[in-house]
Amino acid sequence: MVFTAAAIAGAVVADAEGDVRVAAAGAKGLGIVPGQRVEPGSLVTTAGGARVVLHFDDGMWAALHENSQFRIEGFRYREQEPAADRAVFELLRGALRIITGTLGRRNPEAFELLTPNLNIGVRGTDFLVAIENPTYVSVLEGAVVATNAGGSATFKAGEFGVARDDSTPAAAVQATGLPATVASTFGRLSEQRMGPRASPGAAGKPAPAQAARELKGDLGRDPGNGASGAARERARERKPHPK
Repeated sequence: MVFTAAAIAGAVVADAEGDVRVAAAGAKGLGIVPGQRVEPGSLVTTAGGARVVLHFDDGMWAALHENSQFRIEGFRYREQEPAADRAVFELLRGALRIITGTLGRRNPEAFELLTPNLNIGVRGTDFLVAIENPTYVSVLEGAVVATNAGGSATFKAGEFGVARDDSTPAAAVQATGLPATVASTFGRLSEQRMGPRASPGAAGKPAPAQAARELKGDLGRDPGNGASGAARERARERKPHPK
């Protein structure tokens, strides 16, 4: 089958901040700005303090953290041709968050995120990955299947996983067992607004999944025992007022 540009599809830069560059195969990286198209084969790189949010043609969102590299190995989506779906991405370093779109929901076996230690498949999903030797996974909604030479492991909403190397199966880890840098990265990505640049007054609004998590405490702690002051305040605001 020959795919036209419309059939292959790609993404648009929904939001960007700092030094973000995109390079086509074999080409020098160039700065990108909101509204710019990013096609399959592109390598997206963020410098220190930079970030970018990509919106794919099937509705998928991908937020890339600072000091990260993300390659769109292949992306094919056409509304009337689900059999041709293909979404293969590679996170070479750093961290990102992905919320799957139509392709991931209707044809999850066509989706794959490659990392140095894991290949990740989805089951209707909002998830995060951070590469920090080892590789960590956090699931906000749905589930992911993490596979390497050692086997496969499934992680569901609210769970964390870690892969020490590419030959040891990923294992569950508690939030308290995350390195401080990974916990901070996951927290920032969870709060990342997945959409076009926010209008004045809307910036920094947590995603619904993260807001729910914060009511239970920061990264799994009870709001009344060690959670942030903001989380405790939100919990108090949501308690019913006595009549």
